[in-house]
Amino acid sequence: MINENLRHEDLKDVVLNKISIDEFEPKTGEKENVGVIGFYAREKSVAEDLANFLEKGKLEMRDVEVTPNPNPENFYMVFVELDRTPSMIENIKSLAKDILNITGKLEWQAKPLLSDNVFSLDDPSLLEYVKQTPEEYVTREEYEVNMNNQRTNKIIEFILNNTNALDVTLEENTLNIKDYKNNIKLELVNFGQGQNTLQESGLSDLAIDYDFDRYLIKVLESMRGTLNIIPINRNIVLHNPNTDEILITKPC
Repeated sequence: MINENLRHEDLKDVVLNKISIDEFEPKTGEKENVGVIGFYAREKSVAEDLANFLEKGKLEMRDVEVTPNPNPENFYMVFVELDRTPSMIENIKSLAKDILNITGKLEWQAKPLLSDNVFSLDDPSLLEYVKQTPEEYVTREEYEVNMNNQRTNKIIEFILNNTNALDVTLEENTLNIKDYKNNIKLELVNFGQGQNTLQESGLSDLAIDYDFDRYLIKVLESMRGTLNIIPINRNIVLHNPNTDEILITKPC
């Protein structure tokens, strides 16, 4: 039975600190126009109490619904559908703040559709992963294609702007780099900022080795421009000392 008069902390320890954003399909409109916000409860009666509490709130919502069955983790979900507007994140924060009146303190962790990570509601990174207007909205697949294209362009610009290369392409993880007399192919391993990227690739504590492919190192040295060429454990690291960006490659 739904509790009509929830008091402070009546739902303490039975509502999770997780919030799902845009991971589920809306029922009241198209997904580019409607955001689906999901809250998690340990029992169906708790979910029903939470839904009833939210429906009585001041925030305008399209719909509030409780799942009839638990999810694979055995939690019931309360779905809130909101218009996708420039204030969507602020509206989510407002909902979350109201819920604290009946749950007590929770450190909210939001999981948006466009990322595998979770974020604090105050994390400005949410602005990247939660699309607040219909014009901005993209599916996960579209977002990943866009991010891959941006990364490809950054890698190509990294080489063209800092070396003597005249043409660079990146297709299926293979870099093709040309200058006035050389044409070399390298397998892309990683690209990013300095030490973190080396650590991700398992190269941060390994020794430099100039002997494993002397001809390739010589060719790259002739093309390197302002980059440092550093061979590490059968990998070739191209480092920009001005920005600390590095490109990690392997001979094809």
